[in-house]
Amino acid sequence: MHESFHSLDKKKQSRIINAAMTVFSQIPYSKASTDDIAAMAEISKGSLFYHFHNKKDLYCYLYEYSCKKIYEKIDENRAMEETDFFERNAKIVEARVCTMIEYPCIFDFALRAYYETDHTVEEDIKAINRKILIDANIKLYENIDTSKFKHKEDIGKAIKMLVWIGEGFIKERMVEGTLNLDQIQAEVYDYLEIMKQGFYK
Repeated sequence: MHESFHSLDKKKQSRIINAAMTVFSQIPYSKASTDDIAAMAEISKGSLFYHFHNKKDLYCYLYEYSCKKIYEKIDENRAMEETDFFERNAKIVEARVCTMIEYPCIFDFALRAYYETDHTVEEDIKAINRKILIDANIKLYENIDTSKFKHKEDIGKAIKMLVWIGEGFIKERMVEGTLNLDQIQAEVYDYLEIMKQGFYK
């Protein structure tokens, strides 16, 4: 499926994906225009629908692609080999930054799609979540060395705090136009050290 799209050169694929993510991340599914996507991707609307049957097909492809791409980056930097909770999460933040450098709107799009309530795509999104996200999110915190924590029940709080820290740094740097991996890593590590003192024995 989508063989014609996958046969395109990588630059053109990225241009189409980024254009679609940009439009879908800013506008609810029902109001998003495939004309705008085609124009931003610098292709004809006919070409867009040659690769994707319709808007729904494009949207669902894009959401599944986004989920897989994020976890591929996490696998690539071998985050799951880290048993230390904070070291693993530092690598997860690194993976997210690398993904956003390639696809700037990927997280905004994925978040909007995750909560999309339009009946046209809602069930399809839920099916993708069942297929990919549930198992993947569980695996993110498998084999963590919990013995370092003062209180094991604090792990959930630590996860939420790290998500907020990662989100905050990435969005702040994007607004500034300085999505620099080394800079974000250094800042995140500073905050991780503070969190370690609070959560670890």
